[in-house]
Amino acid sequence: MLENGAETSRVEDTMERMISKALGVERNQETFTYITLSGIFVKTDMNNTNFIRIDNRDHNLNKITKVNQISRLFTEDLLTLEEVYEKLQEVDREKMGYSLTMKLIFTAILSGSVMLIMNGTFIDLPASMIGGLVCYVSYLLGYQYLKIPFITEYIAAFLGGLAAFFVNGMVGSHLSSVMIGTVAPLVPGIAITNAIRDILAKHYISGSIRMVEGIFIAGSIGTGIATVYYIFIQ
Repeated sequence: MLENGAETSRVEDTMERMISKALGVERNQETFTYITLSGIFVKTDMNNTNFIRIDNRDHNLNKITKVNQISRLFTEDLLTLEEVYEKLQEVDREKMGYSLTMKLIFTAILSGSVMLIMNGTFIDLPASMIGGLVCYVSYLLGYQYLKIPFITEYIAAFLGGLAAFFVNGMVGSHLSSVMIGTVAPLVPGIAITNAIRDILAKHYISGSIRMVEGIFIAGSIGTGIATVYYIFIQ
């Protein structure tokens, strides 16, 4: 769940419920877990604690939903511990349900829709959609090969903004709206939302880290677009 974008409070709650059920003790009678964004501490008995490191984090809400459903079935005695383990292994092996083609289509629709919401016009759709696609593909390639946080978002926003600028010069009239639509696929909405939820759940460390991460990503995106403006529009 943590690797796929769940907030730490949800992960901790799910683990506490399942461990309490497996050990046959009352919920909240004893604390078994402590969750951060980079690792999970699990108390295996009174004297020993196991640590599980989390190196990769992505966003797959479908996996989170399936794990939640498995935990509910287990706590309601509808699944055995062995069945839970098998089902969790199946969920872990699952790949993202959408093909690259579908992701690109959704990206183009998202960029175009956000541009229209921000007072753009239909004549601006080509610039916004093409910019959004360039931005998203650049991010995917950077995430796969560069693997440097924040720099990847900066480069993707710059290249997407560059593409949107040139297309807008040929077809389009509302450059600001086009630029907003272009970077819409990179906006860290899930990270900021989870940060707020973690802070409200009193997970201050994880919430603060997520918030700082979201702010840095937003800053990188804004800097990439600002670079395009500085070079070509100043």
